[in-house]
Amino acid sequence: MKLLQYVVRSMDQNVYIYFDETSKEGVIVDPGNDAARIAQVIKENEIDVKAILLTHGHGDHTGAVADLKAELGCKVGAHRWEIPVLEDERISFSAMYGSKKFDVDMIFEDGDEFKFGGTSLKVIHTPGHTQGGVCYYDETNKILFSGDTLFYVSIGRTDFPNPPEKDGIGYPSTENFKRIIDSIKEKLYVLPEETAVYTGHGSATNIRFEKKFNGFVKA
Repeated sequence: MKLLQYVVRSMDQNVYIYFDETSKEGVIVDPGNDAARIAQVIKENEIDVKAILLTHGHGDHTGAVADLKAELGCKVGAHRWEIPVLEDERISFSAMYGSKKFDVDMIFEDGDEFKFGGTSLKVIHTPGHTQGGVCYYDETNKILFSGDTLFYVSIGRTDFPNPPEKDGIGYPSTENFKRIIDSIKEKLYVLPEETAVYTGHGSATNIRFEKKFNGFVKA
């Protein structure tokens, strides 16, 4: 497996292209903007993109989705609870970041897996930053794409509003901080300590380092 990283400079958001070097099948995680540049990287490396996987629906992580989906003909995946976030421009900040509307083709539940090439990514539901936020975990290669849940010695913001109650999946914004802490402790800190963590913004880290040095979440 090979991992390519592209940084969108509007908010230093990380875009990840993860693919199998033999089959060339791969995924794009959180294409925040600069669709033309991302498409160029895809073409240069002859990657067969099977899906765009979203860790959450904020516009700084979805700005290039519509254009890439149209150009590459691939599906888009997100957690079920994130659909109301994507549908509400006030909650997703899509207008602020120029994110065009797009359809989600694969609606994930906690524990689902997306298989491509020689590996698979497990969906880990980690609410807190948004209600349907997820991380994607490659158990074989010990790689985690953490979105805006877990950062290098930090965590994602929890002061954003949640969508109004819809189909029984909304929850009060006052619960966001507890939910993100519980998500990290119960779902991420239980992963092997050598697991590499590729974050939505900033530097990569690993589970061992975060358990020892992250002051927001005590192991």
